[in-house]
Amino acid sequence: AVGASGALPLHCDDARRPPPQADAAQGLSGAEDSEVEDAYVKSQVHLLKPSSHNPKPTMVPPPIEGLSGHHLRHRVVLAVVGLPLRGQAFIAHRLKNYLDFFHGAQSELFNVNDYLGPNGDEELLEALRRHFEDASSHHGHKHAIIYTTNALQAADAKWSGHSKSRRRWMKKALEAELGAELHLVEIQVNEELEHNLMYVKSHHLAEEFGDADTLQSHLQSFRRRFVTIQEDGTEDYLQYIKVIDYNKKVVTNDMMQTFLGSRVARFLGNVHPYRHTVYLSRIGESEYVALNKIGGDSPLSAKGRSYALRLAEFADAVVDKQAQAFACVTVDAEQAKNLRRRLANDDGHVVAVGSWEDTVAGDIDDEHNAGRVYEGMQLTRILRDGADAFEDAPSAVDGVLDAVGQGPVTLIFVEPTNPETYTKVFARLWTSALQRATQSVAFFKHPVIRVEDGKVWEQLGHREYRNLNEQYAGEYEGLTGEEIALRQPEEAELRAKDKLGYRYPRGESYYDVIARLDDAIQQLESYQEPVMIVAHLPVLRLLYAYMLGIPREQAPDLKIQDHTVLHLDYDGRGNLRERRYFLGPE
Repeated sequence: AVGASGALPLHCDDARRPPPQADAAQGLSGAEDSEVEDAYVKSQVHLLKPSSHNPKPTMVPPPIEGLSGHHLRHRVVLAVVGLPLRGQAFIAHRLKNYLDFFHGAQSELFNVNDYLGPNGDEELLEALRRHFEDASSHHGHKHAIIYTTNALQAADAKWSGHSKSRRRWMKKALEAELGAELHLVEIQVNEELEHNLMYVKSHHLAEEFGDADTLQSHLQSFRRRFVTIQEDGTEDYLQYIKVIDYNKKVVTNDMMQTFLGSRVARFLGNVHPYRHTVYLSRIGESEYVALNKIGGDSPLSAKGRSYALRLAEFADAVVDKQAQAFACVTVDAEQAKNLRRRLANDDGHVVAVGSWEDTVAGDIDDEHNAGRVYEGMQLTRILRDGADAFEDAPSAVDGVLDAVGQGPVTLIFVEPTNPETYTKVFARLWTSALQRATQSVAFFKHPVIRVEDGKVWEQLGHREYRNLNEQYAGEYEGLTGEEIALRQPEEAELRAKDKLGYRYPRGESYYDVIARLDDAIQQLESYQEPVMIVAHLPVLRLLYAYMLGIPREQAPDLKIQDHTVLHLDYDGRGNLRERRYFLGPE
């Protein structure tokens, strides 16, 4: 990841389609124009205009993967169906996020529960009509996703799709009224699956019905009415996907030969509603970054190596040992003078006294800033001034003061996990293949864990993943922003217009990075173990935006602080808790 001053910003804004009157669109019919005007990026428009050396230019350039949603020539409605409390809403939202972010599908969600009542079925049909015929879209929306948040409540709606007759009606209505295709996604879950049992017990509907047993009674009643999509040939006229026990098995019918169907099937074969934790960290400062150069494969600077030491401490305490709180603070010489009154002995440990607000690092106004020292946190590790490794903190305050001396010193405080509730968690580690990324994790510990079946797990086993590499700057690799602006000032203007679509000469655009992250996201969605990803700024911006459902057009402008870990914890129901730990150095 890089940052530099100069006229040419080094990381990327949004791609905007050319205006309808652009020269590139001249000569096309209205229908053709509506199909292609979203197929290229704004930074290409000047290449599509006639010039002295090219009076007959290519009118529409070849499509790029990041804009592959324009391949959706037909209107498509994806309906997510199944028994109640099977995660239909979760799957629908994840699917929309994936299709929009990676393929530009411009999809919209429609909750059947918002269209109940005497005229509910007709109202939902009209809402779909307005969506597909939205004039503000220029080329018209092509993709909608239907789901339920409460299948019990929506049982009488035709759009619930829980019977053969309802599914037949849905297909005919969409084809006849809207000229749209119906794709069905049925979620099937084994009744005894542990996740499903816990999900039902803790679901808010259990409280509404009085208790889990009463809810189960209603579920049994609905089950008698529900007819799964038939595989005996009577519903082969439908295009459908069956997702069985979430990412365990996928069955498709007449879907894999289509652009949309193949991508939906692959994604649904990976996504799951289980709890999932991801840690994102930028690589430590590199020698090129210290010189405001972009790209390249330079090693870490001294500051970057210092971050690598801190990152390893975080990984050991939080990712591996599941500490409930973590803070890495550097105490300067003046603050070191007051350490005695800020530390206390407590049952063989040294703990913090009071809240150390004056040592809070990073953005202190960030609501997600979790790297604070508070009353009772244990001092576990110290990094003396000039030392090249952390060491265990002394078990008494006097020993700590002797080790600190005149300062400065870096201190690690943690709130350990409760040993009575602690369960060993397996974790994964991904980095890019560039040396500044691999050096950023060089100090990680990788203990070997033996599991019940005799196999072993290497904790935080390191995977170098080229798909996570820095955005390739092509001819500009190794240059500063000022040097680029002097050589080709027109490039700064192009990039300012189109950060998402602008491609460095013989290099990459953000769209190119999105395309190579697709495989990584598919794998990330499939894991249940925590994953720590140490990569570069453009990559982290895109991963963070995707995970939080932020439109990709906003990704190039996201601020991700140097030497900071982003801790993203999903509860399996679409809720996210975000924490940020600034580790330093400044």
